[in-house]
Amino acid sequence: MFDLSLTDILARIPAIIVVLTVFGYAQAQTAVWLGDPTPKLAGRLNLYPTSHLELVGTLVMLLIGFGWSKPVPMDPNNFENPRRDITLVTFAGPVFSLIVGFIVAFILVLGTSMGFITSLGLIEVLRTIMLYSVGIALFCLIPIPPLPGFNLVLPWLPPTWQLRYYQLGIWNLIFLIILINTPILTSVIRPLMLNILHIYSIIMQAILGSSFL
Repeated sequence: MFDLSLTDILARIPAIIVVLTVFGYAQAQTAVWLGDPTPKLAGRLNLYPTSHLELVGTLVMLLIGFGWSKPVPMDPNNFENPRRDITLVTFAGPVFSLIVGFIVAFILVLGTSMGFITSLGLIEVLRTIMLYSVGIALFCLIPIPPLPGFNLVLPWLPPTWQLRYYQLGIWNLIFLIILINTPILTSVIRPLMLNILHIYSIIMQAILGSSFL
């Protein structure tokens, strides 16, 4: 788990910063668009990494590949349709992460095919950003607190079930830790990642005549 080279660490740092910052900003901006000024008042409507990254979650992600960032504050009372809008805000992070992954993949393929990206270090950084963009997008859709994906389920539950969901508290976190440390999570996310990367590759092949696969 901790068998990391200096190259791995140096490649992960910009990947974590870029992906988590875009993820948090996307959710904050979507909430504001839908009528909730809470993220803006909390100072989350920007692309400053310090506004979105959480120290412990960032260090954990750096070491094991999975972690967390600061949750985006929301007030459902400000939404016209709370259930729908909370769901849209939750989806915004993963959607923008996948867009970032595609843009970075495009830059990587274009740059290497045209010869203006030759540094192996830069190639590894871009590749890591691409992989983290896709991986985090999928990971954060898991509906278990403290992951944002639980907001895909919570608003649609009856009020009594919502309370019970919150009361699980530490048990949800323990279950998530166990899930991360078993092959179950990898066996689900890895095939989805490969499918998304395959779609990226098909698009690159059609546009640029080359791909990264």
